[in-house]
Amino acid sequence: MDKQIEILLGSQKNINSTVVDTNERIGLFNCVSKLTEYNINEEINATDLFNSEREENEIYRIYGRLEWMSLLNGLSNDYKYFKDFFNTKYDNTTKNILSSFRFYLVKPADSDYRKFNKFFYSEGELPEYERKFQVVATPSDFEIYPVGFSKNLFNEQLFGFSFKKDFDVSNIYDDLMFPITELFLYAEYIATENGNGVDELLKFTEWDNTGNDSISTMIPTQLNVGDFVKNNIGNNICDVILYDKENFIQSGYTGQTFYITTQCKLEDNSSIDLIWKYNPFIPIKLRYLGNELYDANTGSTTYDIVTSIPEYATKIDDAGNYVWREVLPEGYIDPLTGIGVDHPFLNGRRYVFSTLLLSIVPDLSDDETRNAFNSIWFTQNARIKNIKPNDDLDNIGKPCM
Repeated sequence: MDKQIEILLGSQKNINSTVVDTNERIGLFNCVSKLTEYNINEEINATDLFNSEREENEIYRIYGRLEWMSLLNGLSNDYKYFKDFFNTKYDNTTKNILSSFRFYLVKPADSDYRKFNKFFYSEGELPEYERKFQVVATPSDFEIYPVGFSKNLFNEQLFGFSFKKDFDVSNIYDDLMFPITELFLYAEYIATENGNGVDELLKFTEWDNTGNDSISTMIPTQLNVGDFVKNNIGNNICDVILYDKENFIQSGYTGQTFYITTQCKLEDNSSIDLIWKYNPFIPIKLRYLGNELYDANTGSTTYDIVTSIPEYATKIDDAGNYVWREVLPEGYIDPLTGIGVDHPFLNGRRYVFSTLLLSIVPDLSDDETRNAFNSIWFTQNARIKNIKPNDDLDNIGKPCM
């Protein structure tokens, strides 16, 4: 401090003076100056920022186009005869995709896969697992609507679909600890009564502990988010996959098959049962696992390598060996396999557009169904009812009747 003060004690002034405290007010001041950074510049690469944000975000919005390919599409609700399956039309009195199905979105379950206990495995044969599914969206989350005037080759209406909710697949794995790379549209057929007063029957495929399949009755039940896909008595609706543990691969699955029984009459008034079949689980691909297999040993590798092992890596022995495959980043296409995805990214979501085909075909392994279709002579008395003239511009491209 620059200010100096000398104080004379009271006892030194005269004999009657006393020593007292002396106070001095000190002011503290701070002068602040603005610092202007004239020479600091930072460049941001918009492409790198976009790719970084897209890669860190694993939220998907799913929409697309859905086509139902079947002789049941356009079939009269009160059909009676076999010939009715070939006299289709499309109005509110016929079967259509809106009235014939309930749609759920499902994912491979995170628990309760069942390994088949076969008595004998040949050399190189991979073990089989029964894969279960869990609901992630219900029909109330699903919208389906006609796509304007769009028609397919058979002049049938095409439909668009979208889900009203997003799906976050980050840190979600199936029971074998594989990252979720695809979801499935589960199409549950709605059985009805035909014009003869006979109910349609819906059946599904089941497998026993040794992997032998059988056909069981399928009576649908209401499913909620988180539920396993099942029928009304709790039997799970599954498919079968092959699991190669050492190479971190799921492959060669046997799909689930639903069977629809529709009873009708022939011209002689005898009754037959036509069997139709389809796979109710339609895959929607979100991303891919890479072609390159990674491996590491927790006891002999460096700390950096050990810490890079993802949490979903599979331990293949008791010596600390792990294997895994990495999820391919968005926008990358593997030059060797040609697989990869490049989804649009906006507002924190990856947008997945899928073109899905729901195909229901006759089950020609059933004798009665095969004989019925073999009896059809398509060229007998074939004729075109209505030939459209070349100058009929309103009907160009439409099939002749």
